[in-house]
Amino acid sequence: MNEKLPDLIEGERIFFQKVFERQSRATMEMREQWRAETILQRRRRVSSEIYDLLGGVVKYGPFKGLSLAKNNWWGGGDFGSMLLGLYEKEILDFLFSERLDGFESFVDVGAADGYYAIGMLRSGRVKNAVCFELSEEGQRTIASNAESNSVSDRIEIFGAADRLFYEKLSHLDLAKTVVLVDAEGAEFEIFDDDSLAALKQATIVIEIHNWIEDFWDKYTRFLTSAAALFNVEFIAPAVRDLTQFPELNDFTDDNRYLICSEGRPNVMRFMVLTSRG
Repeated sequence: MNEKLPDLIEGERIFFQKVFERQSRATMEMREQWRAETILQRRRRVSSEIYDLLGGVVKYGPFKGLSLAKNNWWGGGDFGSMLLGLYEKEILDFLFSERLDGFESFVDVGAADGYYAIGMLRSGRVKNAVCFELSEEGQRTIASNAESNSVSDRIEIFGAADRLFYEKLSHLDLAKTVVLVDAEGAEFEIFDDDSLAALKQATIVIEIHNWIEDFWDKYTRFLTSAAALFNVEFIAPAVRDLTQFPELNDFTDDNRYLICSEGRPNVMRFMVLTSRG
């Protein structure tokens, strides 16, 4: 008898153990419910499972250790990718690139639940953060998440950003400030010639929302104004490698790769505006 056979079999038993456990939990009724799910419903279910699996704490990526409340009002379907460090990975990679080493402040326009602002603070990437969030529920969630992650003393929370939002940033060294903007299309209302000029020393990252009314006219006007003051570049999409997460080995292929989905209508355009010096 091959002396290595018992070890071989034991290794395979360990590999398949979680798969067998998952299969044993899936009743016929559950399987019927899953077959009737919409994609959005499945994204939320899988994200909720990952949240419970990881205890609501980011396990991978630069925000490792960040705690997120499950009752967050925004982005329940994105919990899975957030906790695995995959959510908007291109933005995370940019924020933690060498070119932003030494930055001190982070401004989040459209901060949602505070994922970025609190993650930047907790990771030590910046010293202070300023959030602008339209929803009052979102503002409360940011405050709660900040307290849970012990960064309440280093974060300011305001309501919706308007064209004068830069006036609330007068205490910051803009040359050492990165501004992240995810305003669901309102970016073209928030930024005019005056606000762009006021922020020309900052580094600004903007998620462009192309499904709003009169997008092309608004976008070309914005590009014209931005290019007059800043260097304009774009962040390329990032690759998501799911082989690095042993927690997902027992997930079906569909569910595993659905974690990478952010529910977007097309490949997003992330613009970066940098100072000309």
